[in-house]
Amino acid sequence: MRVILIAGWNEQSKLMRTFIDGRHGQDGLSAFGFDCTIFPDGNQTLRQRIDRFGAFLDRLHAREPDAFPVATLGYSAGGLINRGFLRAYPQRAAEIAATVQLAAPNGGLITNYATGTLRLARMPTHVLADMDVESPFMQWLNGTTGHWVPDPDNAKKQRWKLDGSPWVMPPGHPFLHIIGRMPKYHYQSDGVVMIESATLDGAMPVVSIDADEANHLNLGAVSNIFATILRGFKHDDAVWPRAVELTAKFLRREPVA
Repeated sequence: MRVILIAGWNEQSKLMRTFIDGRHGQDGLSAFGFDCTIFPDGNQTLRQRIDRFGAFLDRLHAREPDAFPVATLGYSAGGLINRGFLRAYPQRAAEIAATVQLAAPNGGLITNYATGTLRLARMPTHVLADMDVESPFMQWLNGTTGHWVPDPDNAKKQRWKLDGSPWVMPPGHPFLHIIGRMPKYHYQSDGVVMIESATLDGAMPVVSIDADEANHLNLGAVSNIFATILRGFKHDDAVWPRAVELTAKFLRREPVA
C-alpha cells in the first residue's frame, strides 16, 4: 500500500522521514513493507493546503494510477489536512483507503494560552489563526462551533466545548487516530493538544500512548530547542516507534487496541 505522509506543526516535511526511515536503530514504515511518499512542504493556509493536497493526488494518479487507493498519515496539523481533504472532497473518498492521524488537534488549539510557545516553535501566523478553536476553518471542518466553559483544573483558564455533534469522518471510512496522554498533565494533554480537541469531545475514537515521554508523540515539537527548554520536551526515541507500529498494524488490518 502507498502511504502519503503529511507533516504538521511548523510544516517541515523532513520530520516525516523518521516515520518512514526510522532512527537510531528503530524501524520506520518502510521496514514494515510500506511504500511511502511525502506531501511537500507548503506555507499556505490550511484550507489552501487541503486543495493543494488534492492537486498533489491528481498528479500522483496521472503518474501512478496503480498506487490508488492510497492511505494517508497526517501528523499534528497534517492530520487536519488529511481529514480536511475528506471533508472538502467527499466525492473523492474512494481514492483514500484509510486515514491515520497522529496527535491531530481536530477541535483546534486554545492559542491565547499557547501563543508564545507556538511562535517559538515557528508556527506560521496564518496557520496559528486557522488552528484556533474559534476560527472559521475549525467551524467549517467540524460543522459546529463551540463555547467557553470553566476549566475544572485551573480557575484562571477556560476550556472550549463544542456546541453540537461534530463531523468526524465519512461514514464507514477506515481511520485511526493515535494520541499521546502525559501523566504529568493528568492524562488531559500531550503537552500541545488537549484530549477534548484530539477526540472532538469524545466523538472520535482514539488509541492513546500514555507516558510522560509522549510529548506531542515525541517528534515535531521536540526538535525545537525552545520546546525542550521551556516545556521539558524530550527529543528521543521513546514513543514515536510505538506510533509507527500501531500505524502498520492498522494498515494491515490487525487489531490495535
